[in-house]
Amino acid sequence: MGPGVVSGAADNDPCGVISYVQIGATTGFSLLWLMLLSTPILYYLEEMSTRIGVVAKQGLTRVLCARHGRRVAAVVVLPVIISNVITIGADLVGTASGAQLLTGIPWEWWIVPIAAGLGYALVAASYRTISRYLLVLTPLFLLYVLAGFLVHPNWGEALRATFVPSVQFTPTFFAAALALIGATLTPYMFFWQTAETVEAHTSIAELPDANLDVAGGMVYANVVFYFIILTAAAVLFGHGNGLETVGGAAAALRPVAGAAATTVFAIGIVVSGVLSVPVMAACSAYGLSEIFGWREGLSRKVGQAHGFYVLLGASLVAGAAIALLRIPPVALMFWSQVLNGIVLAPLVGVLTVLSNDPRVVRTHRSRALSNVVGWGTVALTVALAAITIEQLVAGS
Repeated sequence: MGPGVVSGAADNDPCGVISYVQIGATTGFSLLWLMLLSTPILYYLEEMSTRIGVVAKQGLTRVLCARHGRRVAAVVVLPVIISNVITIGADLVGTASGAQLLTGIPWEWWIVPIAAGLGYALVAASYRTISRYLLVLTPLFLLYVLAGFLVHPNWGEALRATFVPSVQFTPTFFAAALALIGATLTPYMFFWQTAETVEAHTSIAELPDANLDVAGGMVYANVVFYFIILTAAAVLFGHGNGLETVGGAAAALRPVAGAAATTVFAIGIVVSGVLSVPVMAACSAYGLSEIFGWREGLSRKVGQAHGFYVLLGASLVAGAAIALLRIPPVALMFWSQVLNGIVLAPLVGVLTVLSNDPRVVRTHRSRALSNVVGWGTVALTVALAAITIEQLVAGS
């Protein structure tokens, strides 16, 4: 267990959780097949990130700068960082909303303490402590799998939707599909995976073990995602236009899963935010530090990489500011994942190119299936983004 498991668990951020709930509530079981398809896609993309980090011994942005220059790197990375900061804001709202469910204190009062506490932990703790802390939290996401069984879904319909793809030509369906891709193939994960592989000093001889770690993390993440959509579809689909509040998701579970459902859901949301927000803040700092050529890394002390830690803190501050704009929480979290889906294609294209560059990965170039998955993902995300944008513009 290592960066792959943490990456997979961190992909279960509050934005992802609430987006999957919204997807299930608005499209039912109809997108479960896309979740199944995304599992091998996620593995191959994370495997590329791992291989680049292990062989090149540098973060993804630094490799991109070295091969194609800082301007190209900025064009590819800056939109991802902007999307990342917006997602941090949305995740802080989600985490705070979970805290409200547990304590009754309005979520607005939780934003600054949560952001400050997580920022302090990233600065004060060692890399080894942070890694162990993140790993300890990951099993708690099994609460969502438990919820899937407690609601007693129609397993026949669910399995048919999982293995028999269907498409609905509606703005709701395509926006949900793009949000699913953006929440599952989250851009920041590729930066985290590469950077933490470097931080963990993984050797080329350990690459098979690292890939096994990645496979475990990605399968684990997508099993959790699958059950969140399944649960929401069973409980919420056909009852209105979808989710309006974070508390509404927990309240909807209560009649079928019991009074403890609210607590279980709230704990899951809080844990997901505590795990994912530090990862996203660190990824933003990694990306910008590498563009500027600064030293970076959670394994370094503040005095050794002060620019990196300033950027990390700035990401949390900017995210907290976005969280306090009082944008409706569910809308902010869902559309942040749609934005992730829109900015994904250039990053996946670059990842595929770098993983085939012998000057980056030497003899460890991608195999044919990896390339098919990489370029197929670029085509899929471009098509989904184009259709979603066209339908949203036409609808407005």
